Order: sequence, then C-alpha cells, then structure tokens
Amino acid sequence: MIDATEGTGDERVVRLRVPTGSRFFEGHFEGMPMLPGVAQLVAIAQREAERTFGALGTPTRMSRLKFQDVIVPGDSLTLTLSRDVGPTIRFRIERVLPEGPRIASSGTITYGVVNR
Repeated sequence: MIDATEGTGDERVVRLRVPTGSRFFEGHFEGMPMLPGVAQLVAIAQREAERTFGALGTPTRMSRLKFQDVIVPGDSLTLTLSRDVGPTIRFRIERVLPEGPRIASSGTITYGVVNR
C-alpha cells in the first residue's frame, strides 16, 4: 500500500506499508511470516520503478542483490529508486523502525527493450 511518492528526475522515494493479509505471506513461513525476496524484487522494486519512471522494458538482469533484514506483515518501508544509464535502476528497501531505519534489501535491475 503506497503512502507517498517523493522526488523528481532520476531519484524517487516511495513510502509504503506491507498489508498484514498479503498473499505473499501464505506459506512463507507459518508462525513467522516474512516477505519473500522475489516479492521484494517484483512486487515492490520492479513494480514501483515502472510506476514512477514509466515503461522501462523487460528486466534482463538483476545484480548486486542483498537481503539483509526480514520484512514482516504490517512493516512500514521506504523504497529508494535511482535511475542510471542503461537503463538500470538501483533500489534500496528500508524498514522504518522506532530505533531507526534498517536496510532490508538492495540491488540493481537492468532493463532491455521497452514492451509495446
């Protein structure tokens, strides 16, 4: 659930909340639900990159992926997107916690030909 999108040009910051009833938590894992890495890449980073920057094409490569913290139901997140040449999108997802932000995941997504 998107709360706000800020920024212009090649840098954007998206503030969002992870719904407690998201289907991505089903079976991942009982007793300790956590958002799978593929959901962080596709449902958050890739989807929001295309929403904020427009059609980017087909993702051809994902690199420098790091998963550093677990995202749980109800988390508030900050997604930072930076567009480089190529087109390549750098992303960083941070959990917003009372003790301060903590990086959950980061990496780059490189796109190929724009889908029409």
